[in-house]
Amino acid sequence: MKTTGILLFASLAVIATSCSTTSTEEVAVEPITYTLDKEASSLEWAGSMSPEYGHTGVVEITEGTLVMEGDDLMSGSFVIDMNTIKSTDLEEPKAGYLAAHLMGTAPDEAHPVDLFFNTPKYPTVDVTLGDYKDGKLGLTLSILGKELTQDVPVELTSDENGAWIKGDFSLDMTSLEIPGLQPNPEDGSQINPVIDFKLKAALNK
Repeated sequence: MKTTGILLFASLAVIATSCSTTSTEEVAVEPITYTLDKEASSLEWAGSMSPEYGHTGVVEITEGTLVMEGDDLMSGSFVIDMNTIKSTDLEEPKAGYLAAHLMGTAPDEAHPVDLFFNTPKYPTVDVTLGDYKDGKLGLTLSILGKELTQDVPVELTSDENGAWIKGDFSLDMTSLEIPGLQPNPEDGSQINPVIDFKLKAALNK
């Protein structure tokens, strides 16, 4: 009887250990890396000098990755090609002049420019993702050799096929002291350094 009890206890211990191992294996989640689907992604911008005067446009996201572990964001980064910036509210040639101003490249001698984003020297804006919590995503942008960190409201979702980041938000670029966004010394007028964005980033597994 004593031997039977020992064998029974040993069997229960083996079963318990087996169940514990199985449970741990089920909980473990492998990180998944998603890669930008450039054609399905877009970034729209809107800037203004006053409620009555402003412009809208687009700029391309050319690279991007996102690493998710279940529903948790582990890391991510994107590259924005500033040489692709375009106006969507103007016709040519005005659209070309505005794009040149924003890129910091003169379309011709008759239209000198302020160095807004100086794309000959800084052709890209690099974006690093931080934490995603309570519907807000931490962003750190490298612009003109400086960094801008801000939390923005977006929706981040993922499944076995892909991941998506969508949202409307604003970035305050005051701290970057971007030429062209500074007050006019003659009359004090200024383009609003708070720029509005509409983001749709699609990534594939």
